[in-house]
Amino acid sequence: MIIDITQTTKIGRVYRAGSEPLKVENVTRYSKSGSEYTTISFSCDVHNMGTHIDVMNPDVVIENERLIGEGIKFDVSHIPNKVIKLKDLDLSLVKEGIYVFFQTNWDQYFEDEEKYNNHPEISIEVIKYLVDKNINMIGIDTLGLGVSKNHGIIDKYLGDHKMYAIENLCNLKNIPNKNFKVYCLPMKIEGLDGYPARILVEF
Repeated sequence: MIIDITQTTKIGRVYRAGSEPLKVENVTRYSKSGSEYTTISFSCDVHNMGTHIDVMNPDVVIENERLIGEGIKFDVSHIPNKVIKLKDLDLSLVKEGIYVFFQTNWDQYFEDEEKYNNHPEISIEVIKYLVDKNINMIGIDTLGLGVSKNHGIIDKYLGDHKMYAIENLCNLKNIPNKNFKVYCLPMKIEGLDGYPARILVEF
């Protein structure tokens, strides 16, 4: 079975206060010969998207070998009101080179922007533990792994260690805790420090 855990980027949705949301419009253009044609133009701030990978540096190239790999999931949906710590997790699942996903079920609040913006967070001790285990990337079904200033601190820490955060996932309740394969397919767009991505899980 293949489950799409990618969240659609919605037109006009502001994920990050002050950011420009996705705009999509029909435009008229002209070829060299002067003939007229219509096409669709779109734009948005890089970190104001649905599912995306925060690489934090426009020079980053993610190796092809990392885009398909084994994954595990921590279901932390029963811990909505406090920071998720190491003691909350079955660390026996963690091993080198895997994708690690955190299921909070916060994607169910996507239409309630105020609720969606006030999400659970993963402790920095957990992030450092996973980095020390040399995992592949870390994903979550919220705006980010951290809240407020910790959001940026964690994104930068992961970027510095080339492990990266995958934000705004969905449907994690529909995948198992282990024994699945992840297909992580970032768009190849020059000059970005975050990549919109399609993420599929097979089991």
